[in-house]
Amino acid sequence: MQIDEPRFLGSPVRGDTVLTDEQGREFQLSQMLGKPVILLLSYYGCDGTCPTMGGELARVLSKVERFQLGRDYRVLTVSFDPRDTAQTAATFLGKTGAVPGAMRDGWRHVVLKSRSPDEFAGSLGFRYFWSDAAAAFMHPNVLIFLTPQGRVARYIYGTRMDAQTVQLALVDADWERIAESTAVFDMLTGACFSYNYAEGRYQLNYSLLAGIGSLLLGLTLIGLGAWVYRRKLGRTTHA
Repeated sequence: MQIDEPRFLGSPVRGDTVLTDEQGREFQLSQMLGKPVILLLSYYGCDGTCPTMGGELARVLSKVERFQLGRDYRVLTVSFDPRDTAQTAATFLGKTGAVPGAMRDGWRHVVLKSRSPDEFAGSLGFRYFWSDAAAAFMHPNVLIFLTPQGRVARYIYGTRMDAQTVQLALVDADWERIAESTAVFDMLTGACFSYNYAEGRYQLNYSLLAGIGSLLLGLTLIGLGAWVYRRKLGRTTHA
């Protein structure tokens, strides 16, 4: 079930995909774009990791203070179970209570209408299968970050996540458009942190910081040398 990231990073989702949300409203995926989207593939009959992922994401998003859900980015939970309906989405949402009411304007739970779950999930590199032994779907626990244009920008794995990782992934998904007032800060933040695929987390870009440090040191030494030379030159002239 491992996602082949080099193959799917940058891949576009089809904006004409028709979805139905928990209130029975139909819309196209393109209507969710224009801002970064956190995509969570789940199924509404799950009583294990799916509600856990949703609850953990809600907890973390409540700590992301720089960006506001709905205004700066959106969240979309999509079921890959063909048996799911708008009603099961609503039941799942009510039963788990994972998404606080204040977040629901920017977070929708949907089922696919115009495309099969296999086709939609496959276009994102997301693979799953039904296990008779477990009576459940086996699938990766992953957040998929989409750019405002609907391209895959980042995969973040696991049921445990932190606000900084989510915030940096949002910056990755949409450099400067996510928050116009902090565009320069976001660009600097994005440059100073890089995603470590082996460990599945962001870390300081040490090579870049070392390069900047070397450059600043070099400029400082040049400036100091010029200052010393001018002082010596001034003393010689006065003598």
